[in-house]
Amino acid sequence: MGPGILVIVYKGIGDVILTTPLLRALKKGIPDARIYFLTRRPSAKILEGNPNLAGIFYREDKPLSAIRRAGIDISIDFMRSSSSGFFARFSGAQKRIAFHYPAGWLFHNTMPAKREDNAYTVFDRLQLLEPLGIPHDGAKPDLAFAPENAARADAFLAGLPPAPLTVTFDITSPRDHRRWAPENFAKLADRLKADYGARVVFLWGPGELDYVKDAMALSSGGHILAPDFDLLDLAALLKRTSLHVGTSSAPMHLAVSQSTPTFTVYAPQNSPASWTPPGPEHSWVQGELASLPFEAAWERLAAHLKALGAVK
Repeated sequence: MGPGILVIVYKGIGDVILTTPLLRALKKGIPDARIYFLTRRPSAKILEGNPNLAGIFYREDKPLSAIRRAGIDISIDFMRSSSSGFFARFSGAQKRIAFHYPAGWLFHNTMPAKREDNAYTVFDRLQLLEPLGIPHDGAKPDLAFAPENAARADAFLAGLPPAPLTVTFDITSPRDHRRWAPENFAKLADRLKADYGARVVFLWGPGELDYVKDAMALSSGGHILAPDFDLLDLAALLKRTSLHVGTSSAPMHLAVSQSTPTFTVYAPQNSPASWTPPGPEHSWVQGELASLPFEAAWERLAAHLKALGAVK
């Protein structure tokens, strides 16, 4: 029986998505490994279909006993917190890996210093493969959806008027400083429709519906509100989308997992170099969001569409 490996990430859906390249590399490097993931239930759908996992533990279930029964030999803790350290320390793992932090010695015995390479965040995470001598095979996140998710996305799109391109918008964020003014997103949607004939689909998640509807009401109209899709339905929709536009949040990472081009509006607190995947398929604009003018974002967005060959 191969080694049991416990990966700990329960910060957010986006962070879980961005850890999937590490799972792929672990399984490729140690084919008989039994890889387990400790996370929170909102991320369940991101992981349930992942072929590299032997099992998933949810923090809400108080899973320490189940973790110990799984036979864990190695833990990889991305959280660097006392609670995640507790699970690592008492998991049964003999090798406990985390990036160095002051109190880490209480929980972990292998703590490399994190190199600040100012590179895409997935590459930061992949540094924790190095103590195991395992190379990575790229930074693209993994997310598989089922045929029924594809069918729901196809049925939704089939009910829309035809258009030369479909653009999804995610204008929300749980962090206020990442939100650009709703009227500016409404203007972007209007220009995409007027200049390029795009059909713009506004996405929403739990607790976001009214905010998104209010933003759409600021537009000239004719845009589309997405159905009540779950994360896998949304992934299937994004795979069928010409471009995803929005804030730095989980839907952007979902789009990347489906090889869909993105355009992201960043606040000064968030580094485009850290959060934007490498490659010409992904572009961005950054500024103080309270004063970032619509024209600056539109100019870069239009140039990105032309560079992609999506418009003339």
